[in-house]
Amino acid sequence: MLKKIVLTLAISLLSLPAIVTANAGALAGHWKLNLEESDKVSVSYEKGSGAGRSKVLQNISMTVMGLPLPTRTRTFGQSHMAPKNPAVLLCNQMQIEPQADRIALTYDADKETLRKGHYRGRDSNWSKKKIEQKYKTPDRRVTKTWTLRADGRLLVEVKINPPKDKARTYRRVFDKATPPSQ
Repeated sequence: MLKKIVLTLAISLLSLPAIVTANAGALAGHWKLNLEESDKVSVSYEKGSGAGRSKVLQNISMTVMGLPLPTRTRTFGQSHMAPKNPAVLLCNQMQIEPQADRIALTYDADKETLRKGHYRGRDSNWSKKKIEQKYKTPDRRVTKTWTLRADGRLLVEVKINPPKDKARTYRRVFDKATPPSQ
């Protein structure tokens, strides 16, 4: 009886990585950017629409004898530089490697690891044909979605929503590629 339980437990533990990997298995592999398909699904925005703040005077601050007066403006991020775009928008090739409770994404020269659930301010979840990650910074809210289209191509959508401004959605289409020889 005890041998049967141990044998059943050993078999289930050995098959666990295959079950977990199959969770995002359709998305696993090497992908190459398809510019023609990306142009077809991209949204074109007018120049200057949604790039700046909707109200020009919202960043005004007043001081009296060196003391700041309270205003209704929110506090902005510490950096005066523009926020960095997600690496998935800038890459030509991508590799998706599902693991036990995380997914390793390798872009041209960048790497990113998505952990299931809430981890360090980022919420990630995935299924067989979809990966989604959301996070929020003082500068914007970002939602990244990887989905498998009916034609077998990978569609990556990145929605960037700055506060008090228009949201923008960027789309990229990737084709399945053979792994590069090393």
